[in-house]
Amino acid sequence: MTRVLVWDVPTRLFHWLLAGAFLPAFVIALTTDDDGRLFPVHMLLGLVAAFIVGLRLLWGVVGSRPSRLSSFALRPSDLWAYARGAITGGARRLWTGHNPGASWAALVMFACVVGLAASGILMSRGVEAVEEVHEVLAWTLMGTVGVHLAGIVLHTLREREVIALSMLDGRRVGAPGDAIASPRPIAGLAFLALTGAWTGGLVQSYDPATSSVVVPVIGAQLLLGEGGEGGEGDDHEDEDEDD
Repeated sequence: MTRVLVWDVPTRLFHWLLAGAFLPAFVIALTTDDDGRLFPVHMLLGLVAAFIVGLRLLWGVVGSRPSRLSSFALRPSDLWAYARGAITGGARRLWTGHNPGASWAALVMFACVVGLAASGILMSRGVEAVEEVHEVLAWTLMGTVGVHLAGIVLHTLREREVIALSMLDGRRVGAPGDAIASPRPIAGLAFLALTGAWTGGLVQSYDPATSSVVVPVIGAQLLLGEGGEGGEGDDHEDEDEDD
C-alpha cells in the first residue's frame, strides 16, 4: 500500500487551531490568577476553541468521508480489540481514517471543550458551583491529549509510519479506495476566514477597562475573570458612601 490522501484541509486546520487555542489557555490557567492580566486571554482562547469545535462538528456532517462523525469507530468491541492489539502487539485491523482510540479521543475532546466553554461562561456570571467541573474538564482534556500523543508515538514506532505527518500533508498509508477525491481547499479557506472573523470580533469588542467582551453574533456581554467585577466605578461609589 502507498500513502493516499485521507484528511482534507479543514480537518487538518481544525487539529492545529484547536491545539493552538487550548494549550496556551491551559498554561495561562495554571500560571495566572483569575484577576491576572493574562486571564482574559485564557477566556478569549476558550471562546475561540469552542467556536472551532462547533465548526468541526458541522464539518463532521458535511465534510469528506473520513472526517465525518459517522465514520468514527465507536463500537466498544472495536475499541477493546484496538487497545488489546496496541498493548500486546498482536494481530489487529489497521484503520486508514479514525481508529477506535482516535475516535473516542476526538469525542472526549469535543465534549470537554464545549463543557469548558459553558462552565467558563457560567463562572464569569458568578456561578461558582461549576468551578470544580471546569477544572476536571480541563485536566480530562489534557489527559486525553497526552494519551492521544502516546498512541501516535506507539503507532509510529510499531508500524514504522510517521502518522503525525498525516495532519500536515493529509496522507496516510492505505489502499487507493480509501483516498478522498479532493483536499477541499475552498472549505479550508472558509474555515480560516470564519475562525479569523470570530477571533477578530472577540478581540475588537474586548474592553480592558471592564475586562469584558461582547460575543460576536450572539451579542451577549461576558466578564473575563474577576477584573470586570470591581472597576473604578465601584471605587467611586464606595468613596461616595463614605462621604
